[in-house]
Amino acid sequence: MQKAEVALMFSDIRGYSRLLELDEHEALELLSRHNEISQQVISEYNGNLVKRLDDSVLASFISVNDAYLCALDFLQRLKDYNQNKDKPRRLLVSIGLHKGKAEIRNNVVIGEQVNVTARLQAMAEPGSICMSNAMYSSISKMIDMKVVEYRDVEIDNLPGNHNVYKTLSIYHEEFKIGRPVVHEKSDFRYKIKEIHHIPGRGASFITTAITALLFFAVLVTLAAGIVADRTETSLSGILSMWLQAPVLYLSVIPASLFFAAIYARRKMRAVFDDVREVDRILSYIMSQLGYRQPVHAKGLMLFRPEPGNFLVLGMRKFRARVDGNTIVLQGPYLYMSRLIKMLKHYEQTGKTDIV
Repeated sequence: MQKAEVALMFSDIRGYSRLLELDEHEALELLSRHNEISQQVISEYNGNLVKRLDDSVLASFISVNDAYLCALDFLQRLKDYNQNKDKPRRLLVSIGLHKGKAEIRNNVVIGEQVNVTARLQAMAEPGSICMSNAMYSSISKMIDMKVVEYRDVEIDNLPGNHNVYKTLSIYHEEFKIGRPVVHEKSDFRYKIKEIHHIPGRGASFITTAITALLFFAVLVTLAAGIVADRTETSLSGILSMWLQAPVLYLSVIPASLFFAAIYARRKMRAVFDDVREVDRILSYIMSQLGYRQPVHAKGLMLFRPEPGNFLVLGMRKFRARVDGNTIVLQGPYLYMSRLIKMLKHYEQTGKTDIV
């Protein structure tokens, strides 16, 4: 894996689900035409088509100027295509542009920069471009840009406030641009392609339970030694008497299992069918589970429990890496199981209020 400075473009067909409802056959034909136009314009501006996600496109460019001019040309070609078409059957696209150092694996761009670009796209109106400050400030001053600047905009899961820049919609009489709105709850429904456990660092549940059992056995032996010393009784006699008492097993075994549930680590991978705001829904569900907003460090999202949950429930931290539409998450065995149930429940209902 290597890291490189790239300009990213993320585009999405607005209202495509409505097109599918009107006429699935026609919608698929429109998507095919959209793919042809996007492929052609990206190639002409020296871009690399990284990934298609249904009606969305992710492309990378070495030159920020090429990325911006490609986005403008893409919108214009779609506008030309939409001439004389009924409004419900037009190809309306919004675009996000961002520049940053991204991880590249097998010529595929992954990581946080992809998600930033997708969030910028979600802020753009149909026929417009929303770009980050890093992107805007890098574009050549020789290029005439007509943009509106929005200061101190909050971008989900990115610390601090940011400046973003929007072009006027090429359908300016129909779509007026405005200040981006921050959503506190996810309004996007996700379909999970796959979710499964993968090998990770840390002891397994069984190993941790056995370790805990041995630890408690040592404590019991020490306690028996103290009692034997005070009562002038043999250690073997005390242990023999204690081992015949059911209360010992009813306390030590459950305690070992609970210890394992809290401290054993599990690792899982969840693959969604969309790249948009996957980290946002993860943060939202983790907050429902009792965790604070994540801290970003070295490409990871670190989730720490609320202080009360840490002290009372023994909750431990999670580490997550979001690569586009894939989440790799490692955390305590007990709460990982709970999280997986919440993800599956959210996929089916759009809610996280399971018991």
